[in-house]
Amino acid sequence: MRKSFNLLSFDCGNSAIRTILCHYNGNRITYEVLMHEPNDMGLIGKYYYWDILHIFSLLKKGLEIASHKVDKIDSIGICTWGVDFLFLDKHENMLGNVLSYRNTIGAEQLDKLTLDQQKEMFERTGILCDKINSIYMIKGMQEYMPSIMENADKILFVPDILNYFFTGVLENEPSELSTSQLMDARTLQIEKELCHMMGLKDSWFNTIGKHGQKVGNVRKEILGELGIQYDIPVVCVPSHDTASAVFGIPSVDDEFLFVSSGTWALIGAQCNEPIINDMVYDGKFTNEAGAFGRTTLLKNSIGMFILQRLKKEYEREKGVKISWTDFTDLGKKYKEEPYLYDVNHPDFFNPINMAQSINMHIQSNSAQEKGSINKSEEESYDWSKILASTFYSIAHSYVEALKKVKEYTGKEYKTVYIVGGGAKNDIINQYCAEMLQMNITTCVMECAAVGNAASQLAYLDNDITYNRLREIITDSLTVTVW
Repeated sequence: MRKSFNLLSFDCGNSAIRTILCHYNGNRITYEVLMHEPNDMGLIGKYYYWDILHIFSLLKKGLEIASHKVDKIDSIGICTWGVDFLFLDKHENMLGNVLSYRNTIGAEQLDKLTLDQQKEMFERTGILCDKINSIYMIKGMQEYMPSIMENADKILFVPDILNYFFTGVLENEPSELSTSQLMDARTLQIEKELCHMMGLKDSWFNTIGKHGQKVGNVRKEILGELGIQYDIPVVCVPSHDTASAVFGIPSVDDEFLFVSSGTWALIGAQCNEPIINDMVYDGKFTNEAGAFGRTTLLKNSIGMFILQRLKKEYEREKGVKISWTDFTDLGKKYKEEPYLYDVNHPDFFNPINMAQSINMHIQSNSAQEKGSINKSEEESYDWSKILASTFYSIAHSYVEALKKVKEYTGKEYKTVYIVGGGAKNDIINQYCAEMLQMNITTCVMECAAVGNAASQLAYLDNDITYNRLREIITDSLTVTVW
């Protein structure tokens, strides 16, 4: 069997849709980012939506570009953010567009549950009750969008939708499905009793795919449209981007600590099985499905979303564009002790003005220390102080979560792996190393794309093992130890 493959990884995030062409030479995976297009939700009427048709058009464009770069694309894998979905009717027609998890109708439904009900749901699934979980958005749609729900026949999550558009195959992928809180993390099957308890239909769900197996081939109409004259399989990869990123961490260990730092920061450990007990529940951790049957025990925390919003606001206020390096350097200019604030406070979930919200918290802390607040300080703010305090507070949130993971697993770890866009922030990395007194290993390379591509290898080479995939990943990526 040929051991050299061209693997196309689509990495769809909240802020960007990217096409990454990966090449496997029998030992290592190399990659090239072919396309990077912005993505964002849009406010239509009362609700925020994602433009799924635009996203799919970008993926087709990426496929076309890739097809001109190599003689043959051997396979495709798609990973995206979690929880968001749409329904199809019985004729497989779309019922609307994809609602964003940043709408509030899900939180309203979660607030209706008692603490006992929330605890039972965790015990049934291993998944923590969180306002962004799909289950609550579905309940909200039953209340606010009854016409859609009356016609709902099948549910597809964002990567499932894109796979369906490419192949015509209806399939749910387990890592993405686990973010719904409707799948049992132990069995990787839909928790039917929970569906019935919540007034939902288990018949909405499709066959659950297995990593390293084919979803289907790209439809002939699409190949013809793009001028491609050979079949291309779409492979079931860990399609929640966190699961692909964790699988793409350059470690040969089967269990390890990580921070996957993107728009959100997912902080936890890869484990061989879920940990479902009172400590995990009380610590607000969850057991999401990982790659190839593993579990990612993690806490969903604020990540680069705060800094992304701050950068946009700074550029708008100053009327200039600024690089991430220069923006980060603004925080380095603050020489006093930074303020610690709770980055996961609800005030920072989706405020109209992020800098103003942070400044109010900093001033509140300052007032408690001084016994009063200076009115002029309340009306204006220091960008260097805001950034320095945000770097420090994000690092603190990482460290506190990692300490709990070590307690829950009862294991000793050699290092913490920080991957994703947030791994580029050397200030946060240094704070983490100092607070934890452990090695911090960062990888600013494309862990999610490489994890996605490595999963495709499991389909293309039947002889390859999970351990061999981990070796390939480790040999393919460069790391920095703090």
